[in-house]
Amino acid sequence: MLVDYHTHSSLCKHADGSLEEYIVHAVAMKLKEIGCSDHSPMPNDFDIQHRMTIEQFHQTYKPEVLALREKYRDRITVKFALEGDFFPGTEHWVREFNSQHEFDYIIGSVHYLGEWGFDNPTFVHKYEERNVDEVYDQYYDHIKRSAAAKLFDIIGHCDLVKKFGHRPSKNMEEVLREVFKVVKSVDMAVEVNTSGLRKPVKEVYPSEQILRILHEYKIPLALGSDAHSPDEIGRDFDVAKQLIEKYGNGKISVFTKRQRSELRVS
Repeated sequence: MLVDYHTHSSLCKHADGSLEEYIVHAVAMKLKEIGCSDHSPMPNDFDIQHRMTIEQFHQTYKPEVLALREKYRDRITVKFALEGDFFPGTEHWVREFNSQHEFDYIIGSVHYLGEWGFDNPTFVHKYEERNVDEVYDQYYDHIKRSAAAKLFDIIGHCDLVKKFGHRPSKNMEEVLREVFKVVKSVDMAVEVNTSGLRKPVKEVYPSEQILRILHEYKIPLALGSDAHSPDEIGRDFDVAKQLIEKYGNGKISVFTKRQRSELRVS
């Protein structure tokens, strides 16, 4: 069984295709589940150019996902989800927002270090202005804090900081172990995200170094393509399946109303 838990529609303003087009493509691929996980609204319209507004969430996203879940219930399980952002200072707002809706799961991602959207190609030049080791330290501090905040169910693309190929000069093993001890303590899953293969780094998120730690700590895995167009649904899942067999005992996490269970990939 295969699922795709990380997808984005045109509502996030940097992806193509309607919610239904993603679901239709998932049905054609014979996936068991498809997660609708557009970027969550944020307070004060923060980063509004890359996410839906609160009004769009209430008027369009939520009712459409729920309607499509019913429409396709005999062909595929549609999950109502979000990709949330960990941004220090917004924790209370995010917790309140999340609690007001019956999401199946919420992916927790870090896309910003301060005001710097470090994974945005427009601002990639800023890596040349910074100490890359310090960027990595700050990024993983945010990942650790996002887990400790207990806002989310899945850690999204947990080494996104490598997206453009920038690598730390120091060994990150100790830092990574401290991060994933916290992830383990709050019983979160970590996604295997194939979109890195479509980015300059040409590598799945997370790296095998991290996957080895996840396996050692018995941290469950989730699966997503991070599709930004319908034809990216399930992209490179053959690669992901091999990693899940090796580091996740062949199992992935699935969620219903934020309760986790596991199924075997096939």
